[in-house]
Amino acid sequence: MIPGELPSECAVALKEWATVLQALTQGEQLVLIRKGGLIEPGRAFELRSSVFVFYPTFEHQAVNFLRAPYRRYFEEALRDRAPKGTVRVACCGVAVSSVQSADPGVVERLSNFHIYNEAFVSQRLKWQPDQPLSIIVIRAYRLAAPSLLPVMPRYAGCTSWVELERPVSLQGAQPVLAAAAFQQRLQILSPLLP
Repeated sequence: MIPGELPSECAVALKEWATVLQALTQGEQLVLIRKGGLIEPGRAFELRSSVFVFYPTFEHQAVNFLRAPYRRYFEEALRDRAPKGTVRVACCGVAVSSVQSADPGVVERLSNFHIYNEAFVSQRLKWQPDQPLSIIVIRAYRLAAPSLLPVMPRYAGCTSWVELERPVSLQGAQPVLAAAAFQQRLQILSPLLP
C-alpha cells in the first residue's frame, strides 16, 4: 500500500480508549502502547492489520492514567460518546511501524508522542510481566462520514480486535497531520524506538 493510500472501506476495528482517540485525532498522540486483552489468543497483543478503524471504548480508561495537560480529552470523550447501544466510528489508522519492548524507559522517551502518565506505564508493565509492550506508530485519519453502529454482543470483552458486522467507508478520510508534518514528527520519533 502506498503511504497515505487507504482502501475504500474497512471492517477490521481496533478497540482503543475514547480518550486516546481524542488525542490521536488532534495530532497529539502518534503511538499506541498495548498489551493483549484477557481473552486474546496467547493473551498477547498482535497487530492483525496495518489498516483499521478505531472502535472507541470507555472500559478501563481512567483520567488518572493521563498526564495533566491531556486530561481534557477524558471529558471530551465522555461528551462525544455515542448514544447507549451504539458506537461512533469516526477515525481510522495506518500502522506505520510496530516494535516490542519491556524497557520502561522507552515509554518515557516517547512522552512527546502519547498522553499516558507514569502510573499507566507502570500498570501496563506489571500486568502480564512476561509480555513486552507493543508500541505501534499510527498515522491517524478522520473519516469523512463517521458511522454510528449498533453495539453487538460479540464486540464486548477484553479483546483488542473486532470484525464489524459491516464495513465502514474510508472514502474521503483525511489525515490528521499533513504529510510533511507527519514526516517531521516521525523523524524525531523513529530514533527513540528500540
